[in-house]
Amino acid sequence: MTEVVLVEAAETHTSVAVKGRLDAAGVGEVELKLTTHTVARQKPAVIDLTDVGFIASLGIGMLVAIAKSLRARGVGVAVVAMPPVSTILETTHLAPVLHIVASREDARRALGLA
Repeated sequence: MTEVVLVEAAETHTSVAVKGRLDAAGVGEVELKLTTHTVARQKPAVIDLTDVGFIASLGIGMLVAIAKSLRARGVGVAVVAMPPVSTILETTHLAPVLHIVASREDARRALGLA
């Protein structure tokens, strides 16, 4: 089972954590909730994937869609990830769309929140 946990919904940003696998089933379980917590708030977003062990192309597509929606509103997204997920994200050259970092503190800095 894949789930999204709202970590923080502050005036300045939103922080969420995803746990599980971001394969077809996992994306289906979390996409609406993740989009609601991030895009709907229109605040800079930290998406923590440290508890995600696998990400498929559908998961990458979901993250890109969220990032593009927020970017269109002038808002950034930082993704906290560790290998193997960070390796997959980095090899897909998503740096222009997503800040890919190793910690929540780095994510806050990347978004200008620290």
